[in-house]
Amino acid sequence: MDPTKLTIFHLDDGKELRGGQRQMMYLVKELDRLGHDNTVVCRAGSPLHSAVLRKGFKALTLPYFTEWDPVSALLLRRAIKALPPGGAPPILHSHTGHTAAVAWLASAGLDCVRVAHRRVDFIPGGLTARFKYGRAHGVIAISDAVRDIMLRKGVAPERIAVVNSTIDLDDTPWKPGELPAYRSAARADLAAELGLPQDAFWAGSLIALVPHKDPENLVRAAAEVLKAAPAVHFLVAGEGPLLDRTSRLAHMLKIQDNFHLIGYRPDPYKVLAALDLFVLASCEEGMGSVLVEAMNASLPIVATTAGGITDVIEDGANGLTVPPRDPAALAAAQLRVIGDGALRARLAAEAHRRREDFSSPRMAALTLKCYETAIENLKRDRHPVE
Repeated sequence: MDPTKLTIFHLDDGKELRGGQRQMMYLVKELDRLGHDNTVVCRAGSPLHSAVLRKGFKALTLPYFTEWDPVSALLLRRAIKALPPGGAPPILHSHTGHTAAVAWLASAGLDCVRVAHRRVDFIPGGLTARFKYGRAHGVIAISDAVRDIMLRKGVAPERIAVVNSTIDLDDTPWKPGELPAYRSAARADLAAELGLPQDAFWAGSLIALVPHKDPENLVRAAAEVLKAAPAVHFLVAGEGPLLDRTSRLAHMLKIQDNFHLIGYRPDPYKVLAALDLFVLASCEEGMGSVLVEAMNASLPIVATTAGGITDVIEDGANGLTVPPRDPAALAAAQLRVIGDGALRARLAAEAHRRREDFSSPRMAALTLKCYETAIENLKRDRHPVE
């Protein structure tokens, strides 16, 4: 076996195809290009599994019944033990919190490297942090804010690497110079589908309708914006448990004619390209990878300062930032952008320029460095220096 070739199992138990799953797919693509052996370990029949098969990536399916699922651990353990001998130890890269537990069970007593990816800025419980992160050979945090949480939970600083989320520039559906034409076509299609005026100002967001994305903050801010700029339309693409609550709030505030919940969209760039402004209203956020996609679409951005968002958005440079859970401030920042064409153009141009800082090849290179460090940590754990 080639000692420079790594064997990596990428574990993700997601039932949807959201930002974290897309990030993992970008990483697998880049590592495949570099000659490493990657297997995506996912749920059979899930949207992620379908995407993996479409891309031609190797897949192993597990049931993922529970967080500490012994059945999934046993199946994964069999796959590990079936690997040919020699070369670097296999890497179990857990892209979600629950799969870190499965990796820990599956690798017990085996010569394996465990790398745990932390994409959210929730504080994990004590037992979770101790076993899944504290005993991992490497931890990848997607932002400085997430790294700080891991440090507070007792993870050794030398085991944590910050690797920001990214975009795959190859997935951009327009070629250089073609964005205006793509934007015009996308806007025309959505206007026809949703019955929207094409000449209005469109603000919007692509989010899961879940508590930490705080869609209610977005609705309340939209209501404030519409008091001053009643012709603006808001488009929110996504689904989740807060859909009905978000819709009811829009009706209660009497903005339902201008606030459009358009559901999950498999073509996020079509929505992004059609917008005039991207808004992220989160109260907690690991980093907000959709912000990088908005930057790639040359959009001005208004976002909160929750979690790791400030790793991506510098206030006044490539976007405007406001405190979380402050709809008045979120509305004021939007109105500032809506009313100032020169500001919109400057923010959009700088956002587009900075997208290169979040490219998938750069993310893969940083992840490989983390793998190398984790392999060394495994060796030290196996043969501690007295």
